[in-house]
Amino acid sequence: MKRFLYLFVIPVVMYAGCSPKLSGNKVLTPEKAESKLHHIVLFNFKENAPLDTIEASMYELFGAIEGVNDLSFNKNVSSRDLDKGYKYSFYMTFESEFVRDSVFYPHPNYKKIGGIIGPHINEYLIYDYWIPEKK
Repeated sequence: MKRFLYLFVIPVVMYAGCSPKLSGNKVLTPEKAESKLHHIVLFNFKENAPLDTIEASMYELFGAIEGVNDLSFNKNVSSRDLDKGYKYSFYMTFESEFVRDSVFYPHPNYKKIGGIIGPHINEYLIYDYWIPEKK
């Protein structure tokens, strides 16, 4: 009986105490409740990629997804040649990991953009991070 207590009951109680709190469409954790999740994708496009079409498609399709904010498509302007071929980036923010994982990634527009830009990509890199909101 003690073994059951240690193996099952205590971990379940500990997990329940540590799990994120759901609030409507947001996942709130104590350290992230006042933050935005920043999402940046670096692209190494093939030489003849239709950048105007790619940019317009990203703004149109991602801009229509609820919970996706602060869209920005940019070319690297660094004076140092350290980009390793990643010349373009796409940046956005989410209110929570829930929005990124449960709204953005499964959205039909996300899948559609893959069909548009996928054939023109050599490589890409995704980087997500939290920055607290200034009060």
